[in-house]
Amino acid sequence: MANKRNLKKEINAITAALIGEYLLTSEFIHGVDIEKANLVLGKVMDLRQEFVARVGANGGKDSKQVKAYYKQLKNDFNVKVDEIISDFEAITKE
Repeated sequence: MANKRNLKKEINAITAALIGEYLLTSEFIHGVDIEKANLVLGKVMDLRQEFVARVGANGGKDSKQVKAYYKQLKNDFNVKVDEIISDFEAITKE
């Protein structure tokens, strides 16, 4: 398992890439509903805040519990990122 600092850096890097996607979408793709794009941006900001906070809680003292906690955290994060990417795709196809 990576240490907490590296995990937080990965979360920040991915959310920064999603914010970059928001900027590109809202500025350069014509016909995009800005209000919907702003809602997706809000989801990105909530995602970052939630998962950086969850990194601090490690699930207990038992090493198996800690490992399972971080595995679940990574899975949850990936699911949320996929949802946000789907949201971006939906607003660009309209």
